Amino acid sequence: MLVQILINGLSVGSVYALIAIGYNLVYGILEQLNFAHGDVYTVGCFVTFSSLMIGWNPLICIALGMATGFAINLGVERFAYRPLRTKGANRIAPTISAVGVAYIMRNVVQLVWGPQTFMFDLGLFQKNSLHVGNTIIGMLQIYIFIIAVSLMLLLNVILKKTKMGQAIIAISQSIPTAALMGVQVNRVIALVYGLGAALGVIGGLLFCSYYEFIFMGIGFMFGTMKAWQATIIGGIGSLKGAVIGAIIMGISETFISAYISTAYKDALVWVIFIIFILIRPKGLFPAQIAEKV
Repeated sequence: MLVQILINGLSVGSVYALIAIGYNLVYGILEQLNFAHGDVYTVGCFVTFSSLMIGWNPLICIALGMATGFAINLGVERFAYRPLRTKGANRIAPTISAVGVAYIMRNVVQLVWGPQTFMFDLGLFQKNSLHVGNTIIGMLQIYIFIIAVSLMLLLNVILKKTKMGQAIIAISQSIPTAALMGVQVNRVIALVYGLGAALGVIGGLLFCSYYEFIFMGIGFMFGTMKAWQATIIGGIGSLKGAVIGAIIMGISETFISAYISTAYKDALVWVIFIIFILIRPKGLFPAQIAEKV
């Protein structure tokens, strides 16, 4: 029973990790909360869903959804965030702008696809399971874990081994200094927004595949809220912290559902979260961010 719960928790936590990384990428550079992240990737997930309903190849549908999320976040960064950043607006203004974008995206989803819940199946994953003693491991759980870990490792390699990754790290230390060193700041920041959205779409699609449904609130309920909890637990601005915080969130939810109550799962997770941040407000792995003066 315990091993089964841990496996289920790792599957859910892996999905949360992909979504939380998108938040942390933006915060690590700009120290701004992108509350539109969840609703942007929701649009990408619904584009994938509609493409699947037409009968297109699932891989093409996934690529189209990722491209949609990427493109939307490029536009949001260009027209909603960049003007505020370049004009020296206070740090509250971009946050309010992000909330506005989130509401716009949510209403777009409601207008186009409606508020109802749809059955969801990517059609890529086997439905059979492996039996190891008394533990049942679904093939979908294995796929989710492998995909999530592979993407997180790939992102780590990109950040540490490529010029673009070094540019991202440089901007996170100091935007003016990076610009003086020849880094195209606006282009790199836009890329980070787009990359975060693409990862979010993958996380959202894995989540919808795991629970076999999709609806307009997945971005807010399972992205904005859950991923931010994971981010703060792990240490906001820390990619390693985002992953570990997400795994903790996934396992905590699964344990509470199994041993206490499914109905009060979210409320109890929030109680644990509040107690945790009162004890360790900076999270498990607080990022060492250079002070911007």
